[in-house]
Amino acid sequence: MVKGIAFTAYPSNDVAATRRWYEKELGLQFAGPYLEDGVEKYNEAHLGNGCFSLMTAQWTGRAAGSASSVYFEVDDVERLVASLQADGVTIEDRFEGPVCKQASFSDPEGNRVTIHESTTGR
Repeated sequence: MVKGIAFTAYPSNDVAATRRWYEKELGLQFAGPYLEDGVEKYNEAHLGNGCFSLMTAQWTGRAAGSASSVYFEVDDVERLVASLQADGVTIEDRFEGPVCKQASFSDPEGNRVTIHESTTGR
């Protein structure tokens, strides 16, 4: 029986550079790299009961830029969108519905990322 999500892995050609981007733009704190031959091949940021990870595209068997489904819960979508845009990140899609606000963009590898803010008080 499934009891949770262990982690999600986004494929990356340059895990270290992509990690630094997530640290700067979204404030994620990564646990520490798994190195192979001195190259960062994997790293994970613990969030709630699971984690978001970056993994070399070679290990995921998927091309960098092919991931598309992570939704990070944030406190203030509008504030983060303004910060991302100030850093030159292009916001690709925005959505505001009865229970949430969302904005989507791409990481440096081309993977789709969405930030989500619940507006129902949950």
